[in-house]
Amino acid sequence: MITQYRTGELVKGIGIYRTSFIWPGSGICLPGIGIFIHKAVTGVHYDRMVQHEFGHFLDYLSGYGGDRKKLLGSYLLGFYLLIGLPSLLNLTPVFRLLSAFRGDHRTFWTELRANSLAA
Repeated sequence: MITQYRTGELVKGIGIYRTSFIWPGSGICLPGIGIFIHKAVTGVHYDRMVQHEFGHFLDYLSGYGGDRKKLLGSYLLGFYLLIGLPSLLNLTPVFRLLSAFRGDHRTFWTELRANSLAA
């Protein structure tokens, strides 16, 4: 089933937006702001990407098995620094040289975690 959300549509607590301001074929979840999917992503790939990015949002809301991340008293800061930043660094060539950020992005722990939560 193809569910093309309208830009700005609120889905279970977070807005879905289409944009050309991110890497082509990519998506990003920014809790407190929204889920952004590149405009070129369509069809079943779009649905899968929205579902995956929604998994990151669920990670922010409750964590995996209740292990919601909190840093300096903030769940938002905890998500961005303990989940979002490692995910971003895994995409960065220089940081991928470090063992903590090595590996394919699709099998990086933050991405597997999002997929599991979104399933």
